[in-house]
Amino acid sequence: MIAAARVTLKQHRFEVGMAALAALVLGMAALFVEYELKAVDVPRGCFDARLATGPSGAGDCAGPIQAWGSILADQGVRIIAAMAYVPFAVGLLGGVPIVGRELESRTAQTAWSLNGSRLRWLIRQIAPVLMFLGLAVTFAALASDAVEADRAVWGQSPFLDIGLHGPPVVARAFGAFGLGLLLGALLGRTLPAFVFGAILLLALVYQVGVARNAWLNMQHPVVIEDASTAVQTGWAWLTPQGTQVTDLQAKAQVPAGMSHPETWLADHGYRLVALGVTEEVAMGWALYDALGFSLVGSASLGATMVVVNRRRPT
Repeated sequence: MIAAARVTLKQHRFEVGMAALAALVLGMAALFVEYELKAVDVPRGCFDARLATGPSGAGDCAGPIQAWGSILADQGVRIIAAMAYVPFAVGLLGGVPIVGRELESRTAQTAWSLNGSRLRWLIRQIAPVLMFLGLAVTFAALASDAVEADRAVWGQSPFLDIGLHGPPVVARAFGAFGLGLLLGALLGRTLPAFVFGAILLLALVYQVGVARNAWLNMQHPVVIEDASTAVQTGWAWLTPQGTQVTDLQAKAQVPAGMSHPETWLADHGYRLVALGVTEEVAMGWALYDALGFSLVGSASLGATMVVVNRRRPT
């Protein structure tokens, strides 16, 4: 088993090595950012005081807060931004060549006949690559999670970065791996499979974003008093009696001909308020994000088994 795994990793050493290197470098970069942030001696209570004194801090807090925020705004943002692409690149690099290269180089029939069972061959090929890259991506995901926690302290909503840190990153990489594996088996050419996989993943990420917004709008909205602890989904008006009404209902009370209905409403005791859900509720989408990409990966793996079992090598 170990010998077979070593042969598989050696066979795909360029793609697997590049994918693992990308994930490990990103993870190490995230740990370096954490080291730099911890090296900044921010006095106790400065982060709480920052809410009252402003983003630049004041007094003894001003210098450390600015240095801390500068590191986070520069290097920290780059880490999270890279997490939007690296997991998918790792997945495609690991998945596409496993079957696609065998078909492209016309060695699939020999490899399958030597193993007796095509499915047994496929599992032996998948397991070491998936495990090796899974460890690398998990390391990057955990390291980026620490950076995201610092961004939350700075006031950035973790909801906006769902899928770019923590467990959903691993699920996205798995989804890309399964999709790449299937495309390699279907197309039998590695480069077209890479390109087509990237296009499909881009479309998938877009659809996941649409689904996330739809899910968020389905949650019961509440009046947001503190924007830093909630995710806004809309607006409403509070009547002088404290009743919540929609924008259309409120403006129906405005006399005809008024050029500035908002001003009239404010002068008559109406108050425009933001509606949304708490950060805790919004972060519930992380489970659905991870589940969605995991299902894509699992379904693609199953479909690949069917394709490999039935395909006639060219």
